Amino acid sequence: MQPTENIKKITFSWWNTSLSPHSKENKSSDEHKLYVLFILTRLFIEKDVDVLCLCEVTEEDIYYIVEQLNLESLNYDIYNGALRDGRKKFDLCIIYRTSKLTFVSSDIISKMQITKKIHAAQQVNFIINETNEPLALYLVHWSSRLYDYPDSPNKIQLGSLLRDAVDDCRDTKNIKHVVILGDFNDEPYNQSLTDSLFASRDIHLVQKLPKLLYNPFWRHMSHKALHPFNNSDEKGCGTYFYKSDQSNRWKTFDQIIFSSDFVNGDGWYLNEEKTEVFGDKQLIDYVYNSKSKFDHLPIISVIERA
Repeated sequence: MQPTENIKKITFSWWNTSLSPHSKENKSSDEHKLYVLFILTRLFIEKDVDVLCLCEVTEEDIYYIVEQLNLESLNYDIYNGALRDGRKKFDLCIIYRTSKLTFVSSDIISKMQITKKIHAAQQVNFIINETNEPLALYLVHWSSRLYDYPDSPNKIQLGSLLRDAVDDCRDTKNIKHVVILGDFNDEPYNQSLTDSLFASRDIHLVQKLPKLLYNPFWRHMSHKALHPFNNSDEKGCGTYFYKSDQSNRWKTFDQIIFSSDFVNGDGWYLNEEKTEVFGDKQLIDYVYNSKSKFDHLPIISVIERA
């Protein structure tokens, strides 16, 4: 594996790997593990990913990936977000290219309620080496809809808590470049994202009201190819497949959301043409296969400089 390098481009990817769901940690089959390595290799080589954020991984999974792909020798480092905060167990990590980013610090975005603590995200702070500017990444894995229904009070509170963290990052710490990556278990139109986090699909309004966030994944809630040229057997129409749903089996739960500076500034900008859901017929077939544990597709976004 020999990744290329363009210092004026940073490619982000997020993937819920299904390696270690909460109830089945470190129980993945060898076939599942090998296919995860295959997809990750493709992301590094074909998509030139610089910042790879993974979900549903344990510390054991993380070290397995790093060792099998020999990532440290390829100038990638690891932020291990598979940690605990009281009873809360996180299942996240970031594999990032050290020539592009320098790690600074991390924090857990949480808040104590009356009887319990809620956790909205992990904040991981970097310096962009090319321009010496701060970059804040927020990694999100909100609770499954099996336990927390859409637009539940809990999801609304999580969105508001994350919004407060972003405001503090931008207004107090003066970090303008903010990227939120995650499996929200909510779609772009749900209130937790629109009314609590204030993530908008209206790019012109985001440019006018810079405290809004921009969510390019509204465009990825349906098939790109129009009927009758759409072959539903080869493409998904979202990022997560739930075979038991009776009306819409595909959901767009995985999203990458950007602060307004990426659509309203003169420096780093979102190249939305390169925002995509990564999946071909083979990967879609794995997702459709009832014997497979895969149910999420990787997503990709790119920022660039002129």
